[in-house]
Amino acid sequence: MRAATPTTVSPGLRLLTALAGSQLLVALDFSIIYVALPDIGVSLRFSSAALQWIVSAYAIFFAGFLLLGGQLVDVFSGSRVFMAAQSLFALASLTAGLSGSAATLIAARAGQGIAAALLVPATLGLLSSAYPAGPARNRALSVWGTTGAVGLALGVTSGGALLTVASWPWLFWINLPIVAVCLTAAGPALRVPPSRARRPLAISGALLASAAVVAIVLAFTELARAQPSAPVVGASAVAAVVAGVLFTVGQRRSDHPLVPAALLTVRTLRVACLAAALYMASFGAEFFLVTLYLQDERGYSALTAGLAFLPLAATIVAGNTIAGILASRWQLRHLLTAAYGTGAAGLLILAYAAASSGGYAPVILPGLLLSGLGQGMAFTAMFITGTRDLPEDGNGTGSALITTAQYTGGSIGLALLVLLQGEHPDPSAFTLTFCVTTIVATAVIPAAWRFLHAEPHT
Repeated sequence: MRAATPTTVSPGLRLLTALAGSQLLVALDFSIIYVALPDIGVSLRFSSAALQWIVSAYAIFFAGFLLLGGQLVDVFSGSRVFMAAQSLFALASLTAGLSGSAATLIAARAGQGIAAALLVPATLGLLSSAYPAGPARNRALSVWGTTGAVGLALGVTSGGALLTVASWPWLFWINLPIVAVCLTAAGPALRVPPSRARRPLAISGALLASAAVVAIVLAFTELARAQPSAPVVGASAVAAVVAGVLFTVGQRRSDHPLVPAALLTVRTLRVACLAAALYMASFGAEFFLVTLYLQDERGYSALTAGLAFLPLAATIVAGNTIAGILASRWQLRHLLTAAYGTGAAGLLILAYAAASSGGYAPVILPGLLLSGLGQGMAFTAMFITGTRDLPEDGNGTGSALITTAQYTGGSIGLALLVLLQGEHPDPSAFTLTFCVTTIVATAVIPAAWRFLHAEPHT
């Protein structure tokens, strides 16, 4: 009689667990601080208009360094970058929780953003290498996308729950056990391949891209103040233009640009980048808008506001699952249309809710359910679209380009919405901004039909 062998978890499942957990970490840190913004603002003396920098510092450096992160993956391997990124994320999170000033917290959030910029292309590069294009990759991307999209919603819920039993620094320290779980789960699956031929890295390009986005957001932030400073706005605008011009010239002259020209010819990647930018400027901004609306206009506590997001999280999971199933049956343009159309309908209902005095269940809940379903579908759909036709040696950079567009769009979109709302938004301001996010989301639909009409059925 043979002795029974212990049940072990397959390396593939362990790797997918680690990659999905990493995506959860990245998304969670973008949204978990929303419900804590009032507390952090009082504790560290942020102005109401400057509070967005707690969100934007993460998003801007995330977006600015993603392409460099993609290059690092293509040069040094996803395994090496994955381990380095997790370590940096842990260090930046520890520092954020220990911050005693606004400047320290913003710097730590920038460090988290850089860590996330390394982590996302590493996870997508490892996923693309482990799963061939087709149903297997679609299923893996569905799982990965589910954790990412749910992380945005659960960040608000878990943030509210944590604030009822602990202070705001724990919103950052909660990352430490998540990092430990991801590294442990990956284990032997993170085999470091032999060193590849090295090529120059476009570090200056990454810095210029970040500088341009920072300058744009700074200009919008200043304009949102009751009495904006003309010199600050003017200097920010000039800095954005100069950084943008230098970046463009450098890209054209460089033998090793931040974005290889060959990748820009991949039609599905271009559409995915547009969809990703508009995704974060619409669905991504929803978390900021709903959180402020529920607490400032409806008088919800941090915990109650967080719990109000639970239905949104549930429908995001459903949307991710549906998109993973439909991706093998529908053409990409049909999938993107259904996703963004459904989500936009939910945002429009939230615009109505902001203008009405109805309760949570009759006016707010339907908007959260529909927008959650749509954004869950959209998150998976845009990454399936963007990674489908990438060459093997461009997985890291191409995947990073999608997420770069996503968080650049989110940073600029959020700054514009703050400008529209002003320093002291009222219900009519929330109605306006929800209507704007509805328009932004629907803009993906004509683009998908215009540029994906000739794509083969997937």
